[in-house]
Amino acid sequence: MDNRMYIKQLIDKNVGPLSEVRIDFPFFENGNPKPVVLVGENGTGKSTVLSNIVDAFFEMAGEAYTNARVPSGQNGYQYYKILSAAEIHHGTSFMFSYISFLNSKNSKYIFKHGNIAVDEFKRAIDDDTVAVSWKYDESKKQVTADIETISQIWDNNVFCYFGPDRYEKPSWMGDRYYQTEEYLHPSLNESWKGVLKNPIIVQDVTSTNLQWLLDVIADSRADIAVDGSSLRLDHTSAPNLLLLRQSRNNLEMILSKILGEEVYFQLNYRNSGGSRFRIVKNCDNTTVCPTLDSLSTGQIALFNLFATIIRYADNNNINQSFHPNEITGIVVIDEIELHLHSILQKEVLPELIKLFPKIQFIITSHAPLFLLGMKDCFGEDGFCMYEMPSAEKITTEKFSEFRRAYEYIKGTEMFQDDVNKAIEALPLGEKAIIVTEGSTDWKHLKAAYESLKNSDSLCGLFEDLDIEFFEYEPLGSEEPAEHKLNMGNKVLVELCESVAKLPQPVKYIFICDRDVESTNKRMSVDGQRFKKWGNNVYSFVLPIPPHRVDTPDICIEHYYTDDEIRIEWYDPKTGITRRLFIGKEFDKRGIAKEIDRFCEKGSKCGSSSIAIIDGSSGERVTSISDDNDINYALPKSKFAKMILEKQPPFDNINFENFVGVFEVIRDILNDDRGGENV
Repeated sequence: MDNRMYIKQLIDKNVGPLSEVRIDFPFFENGNPKPVVLVGENGTGKSTVLSNIVDAFFEMAGEAYTNARVPSGQNGYQYYKILSAAEIHHGTSFMFSYISFLNSKNSKYIFKHGNIAVDEFKRAIDDDTVAVSWKYDESKKQVTADIETISQIWDNNVFCYFGPDRYEKPSWMGDRYYQTEEYLHPSLNESWKGVLKNPIIVQDVTSTNLQWLLDVIADSRADIAVDGSSLRLDHTSAPNLLLLRQSRNNLEMILSKILGEEVYFQLNYRNSGGSRFRIVKNCDNTTVCPTLDSLSTGQIALFNLFATIIRYADNNNINQSFHPNEITGIVVIDEIELHLHSILQKEVLPELIKLFPKIQFIITSHAPLFLLGMKDCFGEDGFCMYEMPSAEKITTEKFSEFRRAYEYIKGTEMFQDDVNKAIEALPLGEKAIIVTEGSTDWKHLKAAYESLKNSDSLCGLFEDLDIEFFEYEPLGSEEPAEHKLNMGNKVLVELCESVAKLPQPVKYIFICDRDVESTNKRMSVDGQRFKKWGNNVYSFVLPIPPHRVDTPDICIEHYYTDDEIRIEWYDPKTGITRRLFIGKEFDKRGIAKEIDRFCEKGSKCGSSSIAIIDGSSGERVTSISDDNDINYALPKSKFAKMILEKQPPFDNINFENFVGVFEVIRDILNDDRGGENV
């Protein structure tokens, strides 16, 4: 696989808190690595796994580069990871770590301490071919890679570790209160054979990155010559200049994402005083920050992380900095959420990771928001999460910290206020009350009910189906409504549980979509069409309609056919035609060349995705060829309103796929044990 190197498998046995961990690192079909996130409580071994990976970096690089490892004694060196009996898992007599790399020579890293024979080790890793030899009770470290292979790999890839001590010195702190190693200006460092250019451990690199940024900016600027009354480029070609400018564009784009607005780097005049470098807004040329280290701690930490990846690639080969999506290597990050507020964790950080699809990111995190952001950005199958100490592969909402955080959120005044408002708004009457997860769901069900109840073929189903819909709009909606409140799946579940605590005079039926697994489990019972909570309270998950049997994770809009979902609506006020889009219309990059559209929410796109992409939740769909920045996605609320009101072109919708919903409602209404608890 050319000069790239990724981790293929890691096995740790009896190392610190880890009894046994086996991780087979995942890859996409195109060979790119999937990001890997290790989660778990403190002390469960996340950092232990990372320490073994970083130790492998040092041991491998140390075979080819004289400055990779720290010297100790005469012709010796100090281990990055010390082999100590104190690190052996309690109650056992040995420990080992085994890492198999995917490269041209399928290199291995092994460390072993304590009493284990070679044959027992080979059986434990299920590999009889690995070339190792040691005495039963000796300590051993070994890498199976020749110097030439290591040099080729290290000179063409990025390998680095961002530890929890990667803190950046604030601009207001005196230098003597923060000791750090100084690096020479990159342009002053000569490249020597056998000398590692990029330190494996990354710490306090603001000044180093700033010096490199000045080089990048200098390379992106043209020499201008005066030719009579006109100006011309001198000493460079326009194509080369545009290429060199791309590195600067990449870094400005990263910082713009972090700051939430378009910015660029500007050089002050040499006699202007203050910093030579500043960050400036694109829109009005006002200064955002007078220098790089004037950013907040979280902003500068995040920028330095991804700028360092590009700088390391640039140090290897300047051409690599032009295209972040082509940079290869392994980047290890411990506690990635350090210093980052909620927006940076959930929205920005996953997007920045996605800019480097050929980097194998191995990350630890305690942050549920970051994990939710990864799910939104990459999709459930676009990254892998392992919960320590067992390294069990889990989904986002199975993460124990996520569940615990959810319980905390449930107890907050804001969450309870939403639930209380919903309880107060629930109607009282003689009919059964239908309560839906979203403010558009009841509109679709009501439209289907009004249409289907007049069908001669369904008169038996709807004859005694006496129901009322809980009609509401979301907070902030401009639509007139008696009730405006925030619902969503979490409030719906809590509302259902709260209503079920007291006897109800009529039946309350709570209906949720199928697209959140944790909600599905709480609102349904395996093998049953609905769940009986007692006190006349019921719930069920939307049944799968006949045309969606192969794609069960549906929401209410999936009851319509794909053609109905894609019905176009012409807005006479703006002259723009809008519609809902489906994820499978786009490739994984969010591009649909056939219809000249680009979806900014690439995580919802791909040939197998049925995700509904609308214009009401930041899921913009724009033109590829036209730079008009128009959002062509129709809001779900508009789609539902026009269907309910039978506005053209939504006045001839077929609601037959909704029959299954009303069959479940009929069964609930016919249930004569509504007051019994289950």
